[in-house]
Amino acid sequence: MAKVSVSTQVPAGTEKVWQLAVDLPREAEWNSMHEGFTGDVPEVLGEGSSYKQRVKLMGMPAEIAWEVTEAVPPGRLELKGTGPMGVTAWNRWLIEPDAGGSKITLEMEFSGAALAGPMAMMVEKQARSATQASLAKFAALLG
Repeated sequence: MAKVSVSTQVPAGTEKVWQLAVDLPREAEWNSMHEGFTGDVPEVLGEGSSYKQRVKLMGMPAEIAWEVTEAVPPGRLELKGTGPMGVTAWNRWLIEPDAGGSKITLEMEFSGAALAGPMAMMVEKQARSATQASLAKFAALLG
């Protein structure tokens, strides 16, 4: 299993952070792994929402079918994804009030037989780098 957790502080309140996090059409503006969507895309994510996304990690393209498993505004958003070769992915947004704004934590987990051994470490390293870049772009959009 590969696990990543990246946090940052932003001057925006939790509601403003939440609005950007659930605004799926804007994901291309900040997600460095995002390559596009396939099929219908919900305007706003809520519990039970689902969509398909093309991503690229380690130079390899993949399609992931996402479903929102938990949406508790403005503090917690969790998505479960199913990818190729039996890989399961989890994305968790934790948005907490912080002095002068919000603390955002983005957690990612990847599991499946395809990620056994050294492959998990490689995915974790690449996902950490991509998540750090994505969260920096996300924070910049909030001012």
